[in-house]
Amino acid sequence: MREQEYLGDCDIVAVAGASKGIADGDEVGNVLLKQIDSSVSLHKTQRVILLHHSDCGAYAKSYQFESAAEEKEKQIEDMNKSVKIIKEKFPEVQIELVWGELMDENGEDIEFSEIK
Repeated sequence: MREQEYLGDCDIVAVAGASKGIADGDEVGNVLLKQIDSSVSLHKTQRVILLHHSDCGAYAKSYQFESAAEEKEKQIEDMNKSVKIIKEKFPEVQIELVWGELMDENGEDIEFSEIK
């Protein structure tokens, strides 16, 4: 993550199924939106990165996917819905979407790609 400049001078908030929570409008999403608000207010944050990954337990708990491609499609759908919600509250913030493809069972080898 550091090599691809996703880490550095930043606030890191890790929430299982983050965009799912925002898209669903549930308590998890509200907590994440409050964290973004605090980061923007206190640290003048200009960029938010929503990072999702394959084989996500938060999504597996809520859905029965037929394939890894179907899971990725649903996660990207939620990420895009979350972008709209975040932009309504924080129009000045740039939002990037990143997909992490787990390449091993332990999540030690991950290939990251930006979602356009």
